[in-house]
Amino acid sequence: MSKDTKIESAEVGWGETVVMICTKCGKQFQSAHNQAAPERIKGDLKSIAKAELGKGSVRVITTSCLNICPVDKIAIAVASKNEPGTFKGYLVDPDISGEELFKKILKK
Repeated sequence: MSKDTKIESAEVGWGETVVMICTKCGKQFQSAHNQAAPERIKGDLKSIAKAELGKGSVRVITTSCLNICPVDKIAIAVASKNEPGTFKGYLVDPDISGEELFKKILKK
């Protein structure tokens, strides 16, 4: 294998938890408000997690399909260093508040 094709592992500074929010789920809705729900939820959850748990403790990202595909809901998956190999899935209403979601999936 040549030097330029080697793969090296690297430490990811994402803190303890990563939250993945499906953007494809938003596309099923007719209203622009609900179509924008994944990005809104991401912003709200990031702000609350930063205020409650400290900067960098939670990484909130949007992603394509999580293969859960709920009807009239947004799919969210959570992985934590505290529970290696475990992903928890949630199906949430597009109108959920960031605070309500934080209490359900991240509050310790």
